[in-house]
Amino acid sequence: MRSAVLALATAIGACGASEGDQGGGPDGPPVGSDAPRPDGATSSDVLADDYPGDLGLGADPAVVWFEDFEGASVPTITGRYDQSQGQARMEFVSDGPAGQGGVQAMALTAGDGVSAVDFYKMLPNADEWWVRWYVKYQGGDIPYHHSGMWFGGYDPPVAFPSPQAGISPDGDDRFSLSIEPVFGDPGARRFDFYAYWMRMHSWMPEPFPANNGTNYYGNSMIHQNGFTVDEEQWVCLEVHARLNMDTASAAGALLEVWKNDVQLIRFEDTGPIGYWVRDKFCPETADGPECTDYQVPAAETLDLQFRNTSSLQLNAFWPQNYISNTTGPGMGTVVYDQMVVATTRIGCLR
Repeated sequence: MRSAVLALATAIGACGASEGDQGGGPDGPPVGSDAPRPDGATSSDVLADDYPGDLGLGADPAVVWFEDFEGASVPTITGRYDQSQGQARMEFVSDGPAGQGGVQAMALTAGDGVSAVDFYKMLPNADEWWVRWYVKYQGGDIPYHHSGMWFGGYDPPVAFPSPQAGISPDGDDRFSLSIEPVFGDPGARRFDFYAYWMRMHSWMPEPFPANNGTNYYGNSMIHQNGFTVDEEQWVCLEVHARLNMDTASAAGALLEVWKNDVQLIRFEDTGPIGYWVRDKFCPETADGPECTDYQVPAAETLDLQFRNTSSLQLNAFWPQNYISNTTGPGMGTVVYDQMVVATTRIGCLR
């Protein structure tokens, strides 16, 4: 049975196959119970088990946000979000992951003068989220910059993204997590985190106060050769983030990643053991050359102290395609579908 407690009791519109679908609310059946769900099924360990094709999933009380891009127009979709950019580069495509209950997905094409094509949604505060999405990347010599799923939190919450590139968070202001192509050449790209939080490391051996704004860029921390982007194929990705309950340490924090329902890694305050190569944390499972080219003893855990105050919580959801190149291939397309934020494990399509 699912053990997660419904943390977000505020009902929000979870956008699904119909405009009338509603997200989780205080009047729905309790998460982790055997109470009937809207489609007549009962609960299980993974939300997707109860909703084949994701049909009806948006109305589950554990779902915070649901997007399957089954709207009548691009403005219908962008109107669901607090901010969107590059609407002229958004297009419905008659495509989607196998088993989906809908008929279309959303292609975001960035580059060649339009760097940012994205959606941003401010959601109710929470200490724990599961985020699942399907994505397909155009293959070839595409200079992907930040093309992936970003989520995290701001205090106070804001209705627009504010990544503050190059600056480390203080622990009471913001943090962000993303999964995007980080390593490898076209045809052999690999996903990894690109993360900002108060315990992140600098790419510089000695960060200098005078360089504030360039000292820190997103940290990676998986480094598995098998975590491939699989260009031109649909991939199911899911991240589970639980914030540290002890605001003076990383105690209670958790970070997990699945690809196609196979768990790749689980970080918690007790492990895995690894080592830092500047801004790259290399766990014992790392086999990427950016880690293995260095002989460093594995002697510490990843410090997941995301915050030093309980008022900083998860509340920001930001899928994007950002290509800022000024030379080389002009544009690249990323296609998204079946994006879900929930308070319990979601799983891939059934």
